[in-house]
Amino acid sequence: MEAMHERVSAVGRDPVLVVALGCSVALAVAGALIDPRLGLLGLAAVLALVVVAWRLAAGTGLQIQQIERLRLAELALASAETTEAAAQELAEHAIALLGAPGATVIIEGIGDTVRVTRGDPRASVYGDGSRMRLLDDAGVPCGSIAVSARSDGRDYTAQQERMLDALAQRVSSTLHRLSLISEVEAERHTIADVLESSSDGIFTVGLDLIVRSWNPAMARITGIPAAEAVGAPASHVFSPVDEHGERRYGAADPGRSGEPQVRLVRIDGAGGEERWLTCSWSPLSEGGYVVVARDDTERKKLQDDKDGWIAQVSHELRTPLTPIKGFLHTLQERDAELTTEQRHRIYEVMTREEQRLESLVASLLQATTIDQNGLAVDVEVLDWPAIVHEQVDLVRRSDPSRTIGLRVDPGVTTVVADAALAAGVLSNLLGNGLKYSPPGSPIEVEVERDGAHVVTVVRDHGPGVPPGDRDRIFDKFTRLGDHLTRPQQGVGLGLYIARSSIEQMGGQIWCDEAPGGGARFGFTLPAEDPVDEVRPERDGPAHAVSDDAGAPRRSALR
Repeated sequence: MEAMHERVSAVGRDPVLVVALGCSVALAVAGALIDPRLGLLGLAAVLALVVVAWRLAAGTGLQIQQIERLRLAELALASAETTEAAAQELAEHAIALLGAPGATVIIEGIGDTVRVTRGDPRASVYGDGSRMRLLDDAGVPCGSIAVSARSDGRDYTAQQERMLDALAQRVSSTLHRLSLISEVEAERHTIADVLESSSDGIFTVGLDLIVRSWNPAMARITGIPAAEAVGAPASHVFSPVDEHGERRYGAADPGRSGEPQVRLVRIDGAGGEERWLTCSWSPLSEGGYVVVARDDTERKKLQDDKDGWIAQVSHELRTPLTPIKGFLHTLQERDAELTTEQRHRIYEVMTREEQRLESLVASLLQATTIDQNGLAVDVEVLDWPAIVHEQVDLVRRSDPSRTIGLRVDPGVTTVVADAALAAGVLSNLLGNGLKYSPPGSPIEVEVERDGAHVVTVVRDHGPGVPPGDRDRIFDKFTRLGDHLTRPQQGVGLGLYIARSSIEQMGGQIWCDEAPGGGARFGFTLPAEDPVDEVRPERDGPAHAVSDDAGAPRRSALR
């Protein structure tokens, strides 16, 4: 009876069928009044029309009006820009098409999970009489739509069930589109995150040679912010030159070749400092190109330093070998012609150059040991004034023309240090004073107590060390000036070894300017705790000594 009632209601809701039935009945009545046979024909037409209407109402297919509603729902879903908007449209159209009190749509797996409820909030979509359909994205389940039971308590008709099926099917294309959009957006965000966090500078250039993108690393390297770079001609914001000074921008831009290229180039970076970049230019499929720039300034500096060190060591090795080779050739070719005095002189020069070569090799080996294993330090209590006097006397005998002044504070007694390393540091500073000061100029050495440390200072009257180089000269292989033109020899290891030695013994070493000009090098060594015992004078100023060991401490004295 309920199904029959639905069919009758469906016929009554269709105005076309109502008018057609009314006209047919009127014609049947008029025909019966004129001729009974015409009345029978009219009655047959009415019955046929009723059968047609009944079949249409029986739900053999969706009606035109319902199909139009589904079409409108499909258009609304197609225009949805987000899964939440699609869920809202789906819920509202389900309520309108089925006459349901409420509907709930759940979409998951496409971006964030979305749950939308429309209609009467009191209507449950989980009770008896409710209906649910699964939603899919290209065959993969991704949610559901559920409508609450009808408010009149009756079941949904077969036609309404088919309408719900059609509505769920039509939303699948929208969900697939939104899924693709979500994947593209996720990939775009991933690429953007990579570009933002990359330590390499990355920028893209269009076919019109205008910068399209400029990541933060590129802004940091060049000092040009993205807001200023994007939209500007590439050559205005990135003007590199190669190692030979040739332009690599404008007409010579490697990106314009259409082929991948990698080059080492130089630019003026942020703050105007010189930056060396390893850049790769790669063409883009849609035209233009992308540039990835890695800041290799430090690597280039290390390579240049390495090349310079090789050239410097090669020069320093050839310098003593040249006279040795020459004198050996002389002895081989003219030995019978040489006098005893001449041979003696040749042997002296060869011995001196051999010692110089041996010293160079020893310095190289010691520097290698420091880098690999560190210095082996054997600390003990040392009579520091005695060691200072010994080193000064050695210098005086090696160069009698130089005046070496020495002042040892009477309060200086002993230090806790490695005897060989401490004496080597003082010997190196004295040697530097001789090499870098004018011939005949004096060298002064001062030793005094400063708290828990003994301070030793060597002063010369040479050109001094520029303020910007006073820390750098303690680095390995660092020498001021050009190795081919400077008169002093060496590879720049003496002060590096001196600093390593002093620091290993718990002291500090530094360089500053002496009053009145010249360089002043000083270093500290941990002092042993003093006592009142005083030893007799040696051949220098009196100094106090102690036999009690004390714990060495670091000092911040500079």
